[in-house]
Amino acid sequence: MQKTDNKETLSTMKTKDSIKKYTMRNILIAFGILIAFSSCDDYFDPKLTNERSEEQFLANADYVRGLLTYAYRAIPSSFDTYGGDFLDAATDNALSNVPAGGINRMVETDGFWSAVSNPINNWQGRYDDLKNVNQFIEIGLDGTVVYFKADEERDEAYRQRLKGEAYFLRAWIHFDLLRRYGGIDTSGNLMGIPLITSFIDINVDDLNLSRNTYDECVQQIVEDLNVAITNLPSEYTGSNDDFGINNLGRPTSIASKALKSRVLLYAASPSFGTSSYTDAAQAANDVIDDIGTTLPNVYDIDNISKDYFNNDTNDELIMRRVNGGTNGDNGLEQSNFPPSLLGNGRCNPSQNLVDAFPMANGYPINNPSSGYDENMMYNNRDPRFEMTVIYNNRIFKGQAIETFQGGNNVPPAPGVTVENSTRTGYYLRKWISNSSNLVPGNISSDYHYNALLRKAEVFLNLAEAANEAYGPDGGNLNLTARQAIAEVRRRAGIASGGNDDYLASITTKEAMRELIKNERRIELCFEGHYFFDLRRWKDNLNMPIEGVTITKNPDDSFNYDRQTIVVPSYKDFMIYGPLPFNEILKTQNITQNQGW
Repeated sequence: MQKTDNKETLSTMKTKDSIKKYTMRNILIAFGILIAFSSCDDYFDPKLTNERSEEQFLANADYVRGLLTYAYRAIPSSFDTYGGDFLDAATDNALSNVPAGGINRMVETDGFWSAVSNPINNWQGRYDDLKNVNQFIEIGLDGTVVYFKADEERDEAYRQRLKGEAYFLRAWIHFDLLRRYGGIDTSGNLMGIPLITSFIDINVDDLNLSRNTYDECVQQIVEDLNVAITNLPSEYTGSNDDFGINNLGRPTSIASKALKSRVLLYAASPSFGTSSYTDAAQAANDVIDDIGTTLPNVYDIDNISKDYFNNDTNDELIMRRVNGGTNGDNGLEQSNFPPSLLGNGRCNPSQNLVDAFPMANGYPINNPSSGYDENMMYNNRDPRFEMTVIYNNRIFKGQAIETFQGGNNVPPAPGVTVENSTRTGYYLRKWISNSSNLVPGNISSDYHYNALLRKAEVFLNLAEAANEAYGPDGGNLNLTARQAIAEVRRRAGIASGGNDDYLASITTKEAMRELIKNERRIELCFEGHYFFDLRRWKDNLNMPIEGVTITKNPDDSFNYDRQTIVVPSYKDFMIYGPLPFNEILKTQNITQNQGW
């Protein structure tokens, strides 16, 4: 399979010269779409009409730059981008209280997830974004388009930054597609996606794409990230228009390195195995070179909204995207506040996830040294549990959230129905602002961001790759696997003020692997990782999803009755996702993944 670059072309490849001959009608149609969807309206002239010539188009740098701006839609602005559901609801981390929602039906309805019905399908949109990125690379970076006519030095520096952004975006888009559609095809080969590295019109009738191998895809993504690393600043600070703090949210060289560490870790994982854990560990280590060996202390139970969840400039973030307008929004709160706070209680963390959080002393709850008591299951837990889950009698926004039978957030309490209450006994705390308010006459909003890349993930990437490559304590890196996971747990508040005896007791690669997986699960929950982690690890996709029914005793103590709510219906082949059925119909060259 050939890549669509300058050396190897598809039958409908448009080279740089042919792009300049591209009809003005198609250019203007494309920009009509850009104007409709771009969130940066100042990039476009609202008076753009079919009377504009190609020369006028190329002479206006804002029109050309708009191609890149449009492609930023490939970077999601919120975590719940699947019809209002977090992707964790497609795992045993959570359930949605909208059973008919697409994410829930992936889990609960045998045969629903298919090549025809795929709630996480983004094939068409991302390839449309690739078209715009590639067109920008070909017409916006060669010096033909001048961004600052009066300042040649500024123009060159700005063009270099745009180049870095474009290559980062192309890598981001290709990898987002790869993790959804890469897999073993019907011929038994590990395949990726069709790589598009030159501008083509994906809507022409004779386009006949084939899938590149998984390894070819990884190589291309890494090559693009290396270009981005070379051309992007390490951070945006100060008041400079082009490189100042007003550009927060754009990729940096550090973000490019962090994404590279993610890509190589996926590629080294059991489901793929096309890269080495040594390379993945080194990629994560390169990020540690830049960010240091200590995680910022942003976790504070009492101020988690102000200091972290709704503070988009906190030092934990390598790259983020803000959701909402200048005054913020309250969409997450409308969806996920408990019903007593007038929310819809949509995302319900599972008992499985609750059980995954260790005790505050670092021991798993099933370890005899943990001190866990089933009758007081929420006491003395890992502080991240408090920051993630609203549990029975938890105080939130000055109110005790009661999930026991007869409590204020269980039917038939006033305003509480099966449609807006928890299925598991839990409500979501993570990412929810305690400053937002849904009370009529006193409605308020807050800022939210999507943590695209953050420091803890890099430490977890390093821990996983280093453990697989060198064991818990080996490797000539900034941190060993043990040290990296120790820092994640230290920052979380595990064994605060003392020694992490449980971590110290782990001596084998296998035991460390399980700890790292669990730390990744709880640290990165509701951030879109766990769904893909389970699949790249080849772990069990069908763990019964549990909740708890709580009854209150006359002495105000509680009984906890664990119940299986759903047994997922995933098949073994579903570690890889389906290519869209309509794409298979379009060309005989695209193969489907096995089982779909």
